[in-house]
Amino acid sequence: MEPMKDLIIFTDLDGSLLDSESYTASPADMLFGLLDSHGIPVIFNSSKTFPEMIKIRRLTDNHQPFVVENGSAVYVPLDHEIAATEGLESVYGYRRYVLGQEREQIQSFMRSMQAEFRFRPLTEMSEAECMRVTGLTRSDVLMAQKREFSEPLLWHDNDDALNRLATKSAAAGFCLVMGGRFVHLMGSTDKNFAQRWLLNQLRLIHGKDFKVMALGDSENDAQMLADADYPVLIRSDKHGFPEIKTKASIYRTTLTGPSGWHEAVQRIFSHQLI
Repeated sequence: MEPMKDLIIFTDLDGSLLDSESYTASPADMLFGLLDSHGIPVIFNSSKTFPEMIKIRRLTDNHQPFVVENGSAVYVPLDHEIAATEGLESVYGYRRYVLGQEREQIQSFMRSMQAEFRFRPLTEMSEAECMRVTGLTRSDVLMAQKREFSEPLLWHDNDDALNRLATKSAAAGFCLVMGGRFVHLMGSTDKNFAQRWLLNQLRLIHGKDFKVMALGDSENDAQMLADADYPVLIRSDKHGFPEIKTKASIYRTTLTGPSGWHEAVQRIFSHQLI
């Protein structure tokens, strides 16, 4: 049995650690103390923006590095052991490693596509419209619209059109990622690239091979879970389980959202699977 201290948890937020309607972490947050006592870090890997992540980290008392905008950038606290890694830039009181593309390039491409496809960018919605679509409060909407590396698109076209936009995006050096509510237009990266970069830095520092448990519910979590030793699919009441191409044994929760998260992580300890 692997020592628990050699485990790292990477988790999606909306629909996984956080309820997709209330955006609360209960009852998943009941396990944070237990994980901390076993030296198991929980790293947030989400489509959320930097300001959103700062708020959630504060509410959950999380002090680990975190990944924003579907793998577009990794932020590392200054006092973290990998903060001195070469290639990081200093910004907002953190050290940052960028994997995605700057938003100006993404916006330019997005605008060139608006005449051909029917979609509504999150950043072009009014506060009221964005609140209605996302269920976020006014202050949370302002944080969600502060994108640096991606543009969430509310898709109003058909699947064929979505496939055509995906092809055009790839040809231009971008990619489309399916989230819970939005299609995310971003640079050619994903959550898995950021997860792998963080894992490599920790392995170099500690000289050992950490095991990874990854939890998510949507298509944009697929690669993150496929690369994990212990992939967990959180059940959703909005869509089915995405396909995960992996040789590892996938655990599919019976409960949804943070209840499913609690179910899966509690299983580690109750059954001593890791």
